[in-house]
Amino acid sequence: MSLPALSVVDYILLVLLLLSSAAIGIVFGFIKSKKNSAKEFLLADGGMGVFPTAMSIMVSFISAITLLGTPNEVYLNGTMYCYAAISWTIASVVAALVFMPKFRAMGFTSAYNYLEVRFDRSVRMAASLMFSLYMLIYMALVLYAPALALSQTTGLNIWLSVISIGVICTFYSSIGGMKAVIWTDVLQAVIMFVGMLAAIIQGLIVLGGLKRTFSLAYQGGRIELNNVSLDPRTRHTVWSFLIGNSFNALNLYGFNQTQIQRYMCVKSTRAAQHALFINAVGVACIIILSGIMGLVIYAYYVGCDPYMAGYINDRDQTFPYFVMEVLGSKKGLPGIFLACIFSGSLSTISSGLNSLTAVLIEDIYKGLLRRQMTDERQGFISKIFSVILGAVVMALTYIVSNLGSIINAAISLSGVLSGPIMGIFMLGFFFPRVNARDALIGFLCGMAMVIWIFLGAQFTKNQRKSSQLPLLTVNCVNLTIANTTTIETTIE
Repeated sequence: MSLPALSVVDYILLVLLLLSSAAIGIVFGFIKSKKNSAKEFLLADGGMGVFPTAMSIMVSFISAITLLGTPNEVYLNGTMYCYAAISWTIASVVAALVFMPKFRAMGFTSAYNYLEVRFDRSVRMAASLMFSLYMLIYMALVLYAPALALSQTTGLNIWLSVISIGVICTFYSSIGGMKAVIWTDVLQAVIMFVGMLAAIIQGLIVLGGLKRTFSLAYQGGRIELNNVSLDPRTRHTVWSFLIGNSFNALNLYGFNQTQIQRYMCVKSTRAAQHALFINAVGVACIIILSGIMGLVIYAYYVGCDPYMAGYINDRDQTFPYFVMEVLGSKKGLPGIFLACIFSGSLSTISSGLNSLTAVLIEDIYKGLLRRQMTDERQGFISKIFSVILGAVVMALTYIVSNLGSIINAAISLSGVLSGPIMGIFMLGFFFPRVNARDALIGFLCGMAMVIWIFLGAQFTKNQRKSSQLPLLTVNCVNLTIANTTTIETTIE
């Protein structure tokens, strides 16, 4: 089924987004930069405002993965996923009141410096290396997401997209440092909201309004908010989000280097708390809007699932396909959507590059190799590290391209690699009798356990109790499959 092509206006909007991000990097790298110091590059001199910091915290991990994955998840499995808005809010509040003040009081650039003070250098290195591995793979994952969207909707070579986004992101991150990262995050947060709202509003207009959309979604079983099953095989329940997903989100807000650096970018602990509270509202809004988008997509394709009909070859292409089919004739709207997806990736990658640079400088270069340097020289080396890391992330994208569903891959990766890091911080904070040897053994055993659980989950996919909700192709035309009544039971 042919789709409208992107217009000149759409391409102009995409180019403007990339050029605007690069321009912010130039402004804070050459015009407003006071000194070439590590504190300015990594912590924005500790003088950022509450609102821009809140927006940066929000978009650091609410990325293209959420913008592409959540609508697809709701389209396939219903609205139980929207409970994530509550779990992320819980995590933000707990982090603001309990953990963030502890890191602010210590004043370390790298959160893992605490582990050496509390335990020893081996524990610090183990956690730092695990975080580095996690962030490299995760950044490659979110770099691939918008490239996938662009490839599906325009036919532009996916690797050209990867290189273009990666180069722009690396440029402004390495030139402008944390100030550039935070202010581009603000720009990209605005574009995310505008892009999602544009897709929702146009979809509702085509469908005839919110009432009809929700009616079709309800009839199709997509609106569900009361699954309180205790069966661990059930895909989503109230408990899995309020308990399990809250801890997953707390791992990001309470112990992730990316967020902890942002807490150090404001002037006071109270300012950091306010930033976290504002972030909680923003994250909840993005998740809810993404959920509504999923219902709109379902209502539009209620009788013709594009994947089963053979119009697309991957489930993650459902949302971009919908945008081009519904918004494609409106010049500029597809460009806004793609800018929205690009913004999600740019914000996460730039945040990751800056935080990973801080870890490599503080924990590996200075901590492990015991290299001492002036603040100005450290700032210069930080920029070099940022460029190198950007190149590595682009190279790793090839591996990510062979993964399955974007949202499932991201969640699994987050739990496997970052869960034990949260555990070792919790040991340090709440169990004063635990020594370094015990902590390291616990960390390694925890890593082995979560890898075992992860592998077990992959081998037992067909034994899960929950299944994908029904999808039909009875209203499709020009089918490329023979059977129109097949119901998918897993996300491909």
